[in-house]
Amino acid sequence: MSEQDEVARFAALLREFKERTDRSYGSLARRLGMNTSTLHRYCAGDAVPVDFAPVERFAALCGATREERLELHHRWLLAAEARRRPRTDGVAREAPPGTEPATGTPGASRASGRAARGPAEHAAGTRADPDPAEAPHAA
Repeated sequence: MSEQDEVARFAALLREFKERTDRSYGSLARRLGMNTSTLHRYCAGDAVPVDFAPVERFAALCGATREERLELHHRWLLAAEARRRPRTDGVAREAPPGTEPATGTPGASRASGRAARGPAEHAAGTRADPDPAEAPHAA
């Protein structure tokens, strides 16, 4: 499935839960302690929360069953993962700071990875032997 499909399925389930209530987005957002526009963006599929906790509270507030909350968690995992994957439609997605540009995974880029290694590692590209002065002394 494409990124849009995963996010759309997640958002559709959120809207289904919201429709069970007679409350507005504003009323639900206040009860959840979140911004109204944020909640609306989740339900519209314009955003996927970084953490599951806010939508889990939303589902509980809307009366979702345990099984429905498990399904919501599954859909959230897929939508969140889809949003982290690089786009394949030819449009490069900017990686968040501190992540690998190609994968979006935490870690340093190749250039900064060289700077993170010790001086002896730059030349050989391998870990240098420890400095004898730093070795533990036998008592």
